[in-house]
Amino acid sequence: MDSDMSQNDESKGTYHNRENTHNGLTTVPTSVTLSSEQFERLYLTPMTVRQSPLARKVGNPTPLALGGFVITTTPLSCCLMAWRGASGNGVAFIGPIVFLGGLLLLITSILEFIIGNTFPCVVFGTIGGFWFAFAATMIPAFNAAAPYSSSTTDTAAGLASESFMNTYAFLFITMAVLMFIFMICATRINVVYTLIFLCLLLVFLLLSSAYWALGQANAAVGDRCVKGAGASLFVASLLGFYLLIVQLFESIGFPCSLPVGDLATFWTRNQNKAERDDVEQPATLR
Repeated sequence: MDSDMSQNDESKGTYHNRENTHNGLTTVPTSVTLSSEQFERLYLTPMTVRQSPLARKVGNPTPLALGGFVITTTPLSCCLMAWRGASGNGVAFIGPIVFLGGLLLLITSILEFIIGNTFPCVVFGTIGGFWFAFAATMIPAFNAAAPYSSSTTDTAAGLASESFMNTYAFLFITMAVLMFIFMICATRINVVYTLIFLCLLLVFLLLSSAYWALGQANAAVGDRCVKGAGASLFVASLLGFYLLIVQLFESIGFPCSLPVGDLATFWTRNQNKAERDDVEQPATLR
């Protein structure tokens, strides 16, 4: 009888082991190897790292924002550098700033929100909103700069007044802080995005310095800072053109792939190293 009970116990134990194995309770280690072409293709659109199921069914909206960005920043940067006698600090580009810069970036921000891309949604939304605000300041109907003029009705005179410049420079300082935050976040993506935000950080710092210098009637320093801001913005626009080409090539399956300087692997490598060091550390030292 004891032998029958032991046999029954063994049979039950064997049955449970088979059932657990059948139900997939055992862990099987697996690994996936990617070719260099596949790895590069994964990071050609780094702003969609965490994609929702909807993102795989619709197009990538990021090139739309990049197109609006470069079309707006390139001529504005040439104006700030006073090429070919350009002047006005962007007054001539109110239309492109509103309908190419602000509108396209705002539309893209909404699309990025729909497909679940938080970081590009915030980036495009805030920069697009800045373009709207910058253009509204120069439009007389908004009456933003006219009160600073001697007649309180002249927008052009208000934009050039010392009081307006000393006040408006704080907006550029705030945008510089925001670009610094974006630059830190971009170090988890790739080199191109990081350099774009670095250039924009310099743009807003130089513009704030220029406005404060002009507000103190220091035209020589102010003009140099404005030209420096234009040069930094021009570099940012060139990087934007490069990133736009990269993403458009990927969208049409172009056989040539351009590098973007992926930085995600750098963070992953450091994280894996820290995890290995934590495992190898003796328990008494933890």
